[in-house]
Amino acid sequence: TLAGMIGGGQSTPGFLGHSKYNITQRKFISGDGGLLRLVWLPRALKEELRERLLKRGAELGVPDLIDRIADESVGVNEAEILAFLRERKHPVLEMESIMGV
Repeated sequence: TLAGMIGGGQSTPGFLGHSKYNITQRKFISGDGGLLRLVWLPRALKEELRERLLKRGAELGVPDLIDRIADESVGVNEAEILAFLRERKHPVLEMESIMGV
């Protein structure tokens, strides 16, 4: 399970467990590029955080960032999500990989 992958003190590249409100904090994964690294959220959570995501996206110079973040309506596997990110020109595509690939 996803919880099994990120729980128990073990780290899994690309996965991070935290509070839902931490996502919109300025220090959210700041060492890795911050909110601009966020590529997928469940639709319900994306809507719950909409105002906060809009505000932070604007602060980061990407006012439509929320529209560049995928959810289950556009993809649930890597190929679908990557196609969406490319179509929307998500800023993460211009960032250095953190996956060691």
